Amino acid sequence: MAALRDYKAEYRRRIAIATARGLSRSQGRGHARLGEAPVRPRAVFAHDGRLEVALKELRRIGNQASAAKSVSISPERFRRFLRENVAIEGRGRSLKIRDDRQREMSVISKGEIRQRVLRDFDQASLNGEYLNAVKAFLSSNDIELLAPFAGRAVIDTKDKAHSLETNPNTLHRLAAAGSEVFTDIYRLVL
Repeated sequence: MAALRDYKAEYRRRIAIATARGLSRSQGRGHARLGEAPVRPRAVFAHDGRLEVALKELRRIGNQASAAKSVSISPERFRRFLRENVAIEGRGRSLKIRDDRQREMSVISKGEIRQRVLRDFDQASLNGEYLNAVKAFLSSNDIELLAPFAGRAVIDTKDKAHSLETNPNTLHRLAAAGSEVFTDIYRLVL
């Protein structure tokens, strides 16, 4: 027969050890409050694509629990993901989701195609619109598609501005060199 555990003594011992380490009672219990550091850091898991799908679903339906359940993850895990990665304002139908995570994208600047980590959604959106305009320009040769981007730049995480290339000859040269920048639009930096 297995020995009976003394749960009260185990609990008192955990609280005493936490107090000796200078931790709060909730941290000693193993359930740190919001803003307190956990006693044991969470295991780092590979980024789960289902969380991104749930975020997309949340934008569509506006309900966190339903969005999480639609991709078979727990609502608690999804809420933690939201807390750590995006800013949500409002409730119900007035829900506003601000996703300012950094994104790694191909940037065409000064006659070169380079991978840059852009600082927020607005910069990534501008670069994405520009890349779409370049792709349309290369297929139609309509220079007016590049006009909205003349003199504009995207800013990376180091606050360095990269001016967007609008010279048609340079864009044709880069396309003829076989560099395909449109297959992978962007990658979130985690």
